[in-house]
Amino acid sequence: MRNGEKIRFRGMSDEHPNTEPGDIIFILQEKPHAVFTRKNNDLLIRREVTLSEALCGYEFVLTHLDGRKLVIKSKPGEVLRPDAGQGEPFIKCVMGEGMPKAGSPFEKGRLFIYFRIMFPEPGALGPSELATLKDVLPAPAPCQAYNPEVDEVVHTEVVEMSEFGKKEPGDASAYDSDEEGGGGKGGVQCQQG
Repeated sequence: MRNGEKIRFRGMSDEHPNTEPGDIIFILQEKPHAVFTRKNNDLLIRREVTLSEALCGYEFVLTHLDGRKLVIKSKPGEVLRPDAGQGEPFIKCVMGEGMPKAGSPFEKGRLFIYFRIMFPEPGALGPSELATLKDVLPAPAPCQAYNPEVDEVVHTEVVEMSEFGKKEPGDASAYDSDEEGGGGKGGVQCQQG
């Protein structure tokens, strides 16, 4: 059954002499749930896992809507990724653990799990832990040779993707054109004679 769906009980309203009883109509209203999000017959949960769980395997117990406890675990050797590629989140699914399908209560939708990998906080790993990780993880791609005395070395900062391409008030780019509305005050004008 879906949000907004009507359930009609024909002739079940109050009875009065010399009148035919009316219908009782229930309109389903889906309440938000703290753990599950529903879309049609599918359910979605969000699950945070540590970097260790993402690399070495995860296991957790989920109490389902009907009170059953599901033990959800990774397959041996499976590695979770921060995303599935092209910016899509990494999502796994358990078949047959969604909502019952209309007209077939023993057939169920899917349970989707949206994994979010929790990386260690800056400074949480000491030199010995970092050395161990470098020893056991695949080596990084080789870096192009550079001269630190000549080439500029810069460091990255954490930013939100929404900041990409965003102009700050009063900023004008040398590449803005008048057609794009980005030209500054008092551009060059041609005098016609």
